[in-house]
Amino acid sequence: MYEELLRDRGLSLDRLHALLVVAETGSIARAARKDPVRQSQISRQLSELEGYFGCALTERKAGRRILTEDGRRLAEHTRWMLAGLADIKRGRGQESAPPFKLGAGESTLAWLVLPRLADVSARFSISALAAEDVVRGLVDGRLDIGIVRRDQVGSKLASRPLGAVQHALFVPRAIVPRGADESEIPFRVPIAIQTSDHDIHSRMMDEANRRRGSLDVRLECESFLQVYRAVRSERYAGLLPTLVRPDLLKGRFLELAFAGSHQSRLHLAWSPALLRVRPGADRVLSRLAEVIAKP
Repeated sequence: MYEELLRDRGLSLDRLHALLVVAETGSIARAARKDPVRQSQISRQLSELEGYFGCALTERKAGRRILTEDGRRLAEHTRWMLAGLADIKRGRGQESAPPFKLGAGESTLAWLVLPRLADVSARFSISALAAEDVVRGLVDGRLDIGIVRRDQVGSKLASRPLGAVQHALFVPRAIVPRGADESEIPFRVPIAIQTSDHDIHSRMMDEANRRRGSLDVRLECESFLQVYRAVRSERYAGLLPTLVRPDLLKGRFLELAFAGSHQSRLHLAWSPALLRVRPGADRVLSRLAEVIAKP
């Protein structure tokens, strides 16, 4: 099985590492940091890999040399292979093992993950990322574990359901017009809205159209955390995960149903390769899903 790999010359850890650096930076020029000597060295290393594998690993596009589909696929396999080798070199003890790299949205980390992560016996390194970056990082090996919506998982990843996160419209009582009926409030207060999640944004607008009303959107935010801070200022209302209930002062905010039973079904996701290269990863995944999914 391995004789074919060992028969020809041209494969080395240095050359594979050069491929990874190009994959992570986006081009040979960026990988070389504008050093002509280093750029020439990386180009030569990639050419040697192309000769070894018998396929083009790079192509010129918009004036830059970037990885081809074959190059990206080789980089993905290389990441997992080197991760496994590094894990063995460090030893299998928890003290020497590298942290599990976990990626999720900023609000998911703040309200769902961080309050419960200490209940998992493992080391973690967390990154706040957009959903598409989480999925991309899981596929190419830059992340070990991710939390995304069910529809974002994709066919290359394994996943486990974590349950649904409910949302509601939180309104500071200080901005509610005197005598306003509860059904009128969403249309009579300034709204802070999260725009990066197009599903949530469109549902709010669809609900407003269904009720034949118009939302007074005064503030567009990139994340739920920004919406939350706007609501806490008591100058805006905003649609937020109901996980924020303990953080909001009782009696100073109204919680209203808006856009029906609005919820996001989250999944814990990982690459199947993780279980092959990280001893104990199955235990960590199981425990992580358990503590995050609990009410």
